[in-house]
Amino acid sequence: MVKQSALSLSVEHVSHSYELQGVHNPVLADVSFDVEPGEFVALLGPSGSGKSTILRLIAGLEAPQNGIIRAGEQVITGPGPDRIVMFQDPTLYPWLTVEGNVGLGLEIQKQSDPVKVKHMLGLVGLQDYGSAWPHQLSGGMAQRAALARALVNDPQMLILDEPLGKLDSLTRLTMQTEIARFWRERGFTALMVTHDVEEALLLATRIIVFSPRPARIVMDVPVELPASRHRDDPVLMNMRRDILRQLGHGEDW
Repeated sequence: MVKQSALSLSVEHVSHSYELQGVHNPVLADVSFDVEPGEFVALLGPSGSGKSTILRLIAGLEAPQNGIIRAGEQVITGPGPDRIVMFQDPTLYPWLTVEGNVGLGLEIQKQSDPVKVKHMLGLVGLQDYGSAWPHQLSGGMAQRAALARALVNDPQMLILDEPLGKLDSLTRLTMQTEIARFWRERGFTALMVTHDVEEALLLATRIIVFSPRPARIVMDVPVELPASRHRDDPVLMNMRRDILRQLGHGEDW
């Protein structure tokens, strides 16, 4: 398979906050990092530390209050087809079939391609479910449909906001394998928020760890392991221990 182009990313001194019942709540505090084209970067940190917020800013769903974010050479000012988001919930439209949901992005861009949609359904193992309705799918199948919907648009950057968090453990393992396979084959840049340190170590080429809110980067480490990784790899286990310690968990973990 021919690899598509991938986007670089530059997050420059980004700070962001929200107003909640008249109270100023800082979420991000002077966050800066760069991502090379084709990297797979996992973002870790305590719940509520701003990981999903930084993904929303990168996706262009919100604008940073301070700082600049660039995708390639362009300052991000809104959503774009080069940056596709996959959320924790599959968010399939119940009035569309699986095939209709997967092809929706192409329809919006006036690039309808039923053959491409069917091909993508086959790649995620849903070739027999194109005419099914979302309520007829299991949770794992719905997330496969959501992955197909993201990938059929040939994103240069795939933004993953804890997309596997609600799946059972066995389905989660399968989806991890699928995401890793597509990333290797297609060559897009990937950014993923996860609370699972082991998942980050199994998938990512680099892990960025955030502090509690307001988030700052407290750890930025490459994962120098082969693409095919094993959970019992001693290097992975040592990295897991170091990251958990940075997150405030001791030897009990």
